[in-house]
Amino acid sequence: MSVLEIPRIYFKGNVSWDPVTTNNYPVNYDETDCTTVLPQNLPTIQDDVQAFRDRAVAQIGASGNWNPHGTYRSSFYETAVCGFDRGHGTQTDDPFATSAVNFTGMLVDLEPFGSVSSQLFFDSMLFGVEGGYSIQLPRTSRIIARQINFGRNTSKQTAIAGIASVIWTTCFAKADGLRINALDSGILADLKKALEADDVLGLTVRFNAYRTVYYDNAALTNGSPAMAQEAQQLADKIASGGFQPNPARSLIVGVAGLWRKNEPVHEPGDRALIQVGAQPAVGTASARCNVDSLVIDLSNSVPEVDVALTKQDLGRLSVVAIDQSGAVQQELGSIPYKSYDRTAYEASAGLVTLPLAPGMAEKIAVLNLQVNTVQGPILQEQAFRAIPLTPNFYADQETATSASFQVYEHGVPAGNGIAFQLNQMSSDGQTVEVSIPMTTDATGIAKVSLSAALPGITAYVPSFPSQTVSSLSTQLDTYMYVRVLPDDPQIGALPPTWPNVYKYVLSNWNAMAPCMDNWLRLDDPEQIRTYATVLKRLTDPAAFEHFRFMPITRDMSAGMRSLLYAWLDSPKDHEAELPSRVRLLKNVLRTQTATAVQRREEATLPLETMTQTELSRSLRGGPKGN
Repeated sequence: MSVLEIPRIYFKGNVSWDPVTTNNYPVNYDETDCTTVLPQNLPTIQDDVQAFRDRAVAQIGASGNWNPHGTYRSSFYETAVCGFDRGHGTQTDDPFATSAVNFTGMLVDLEPFGSVSSQLFFDSMLFGVEGGYSIQLPRTSRIIARQINFGRNTSKQTAIAGIASVIWTTCFAKADGLRINALDSGILADLKKALEADDVLGLTVRFNAYRTVYYDNAALTNGSPAMAQEAQQLADKIASGGFQPNPARSLIVGVAGLWRKNEPVHEPGDRALIQVGAQPAVGTASARCNVDSLVIDLSNSVPEVDVALTKQDLGRLSVVAIDQSGAVQQELGSIPYKSYDRTAYEASAGLVTLPLAPGMAEKIAVLNLQVNTVQGPILQEQAFRAIPLTPNFYADQETATSASFQVYEHGVPAGNGIAFQLNQMSSDGQTVEVSIPMTTDATGIAKVSLSAALPGITAYVPSFPSQTVSSLSTQLDTYMYVRVLPDDPQIGALPPTWPNVYKYVLSNWNAMAPCMDNWLRLDDPEQIRTYATVLKRLTDPAAFEHFRFMPITRDMSAGMRSLLYAWLDSPKDHEAELPSRVRLLKNVLRTQTATAVQRREEATLPLETMTQTELSRSLRGGPKGN
């Protein structure tokens, strides 16, 4: 993508993650029916909701449910521009350098039991200060996480997602109100000028999140006594009453640059450098050949080996271009350790630039790039990639729909007649259910009709003739997740009474998301009616991409919405509409909850033997690695 050409801006800092984690467990949530799994046979629905909230707290220590009081919010903090490249390497001598980068979004997993379908819904991003040096970026599309690297941190001093890193990407269109206030900033003036080109659609922002910390304690490891103690303390705080969010936090490095026509919006579309070997030394990378340079994005690649985040020393890396037989046709240069160590990584977001001789870019355009250590290849180009135009796709049951994949060859759109298979897979990406033959049109796009006959979640993984796919690999494959939301006509047909609306609609989120108590009591019909106009606006499917869309988890069925709206439009029933007033935790259950947390230990598995599906689930509700 054009963030790998100049001009570009680098930034670094921190991000907080505050999701509700209770829906990461099948015992708590039905991801097909989009319903909370409430206890049964209790006297009232209010008792069901209360018991569910209590059980979620008990799961903090018993199952690793580290944030039952999350808000879903993710925010940058202590994040700022740290450099830029105008064609002369990384520089910092510009008045825009050190400007703050501000972002807040809602973190939502399309498939909540795993960790490979995360996305951030937001309204805008801001570099700098309005009225001063600034890049103002109204949303064009949500931010998507891809290429999660479960081997990023090898220090063994990590917990939950601390082992991993992931690339987050989105693009901002000129047509959606993007504005640059350059004043006397050279780098901003360069970007503003570059945006005038007809083939530049706007700007791309890509960042890598890594070194995730939980309970604000970087020393924690899975299954350790210290982890159990932190879990106990959180449960105790919740048992003492009140609202207790427990966000995780990660380091980030990022880059902002141009978005050109035919480039994907949500993930790197450059030349894909795929990790090599059964035990790869590095994570997958990408590269772009410019007129006089080769830029390699190692932001998600080289592991950290200790708590000081020292980058693994792989020695001097050689970069070559090979033909289909694997024979080296061109030696392109080498990368010393000082160009990919921690200092270099944080200064330029993991981007490494090699100069190219005149005419070399054209010469290697149809060859495969390869990165070697003295032991052999560690990254090798995969010439063909099929990238979904909508990587996280939502549909309503019984609604005809289709999806498109853009095929790239050596990082540029392919042409007509490229054949590949689209592997329809189980929601965990573990099993291929059917393979669909696909062929591109003249623009390199292939379309597929999606079945929405039944609700559920499906993964789609493209593969080309040279590839064999038996399960989804985030480091080897591109992929699309599709979630078909249930129609629920039987719910929509219910009488629009408060007992029905609470039981079949609002109790789901009243139980799952105690954070809502701070803004709107979902168990209080008077409050709900008071904000009827606002609720209709926030739950309108037309507002799906907005930061404040409700429910945040994007899992309200058409039938649920129909019943809710019918009740909001009905006259008030004074006898039936009594508030439930579920408490954050019943006093009588505090001792029971604390005992439950102490009694059970979190299960762990050896990291070395875990499959990717197990690793993905371990970052959510599954057994953790150690």
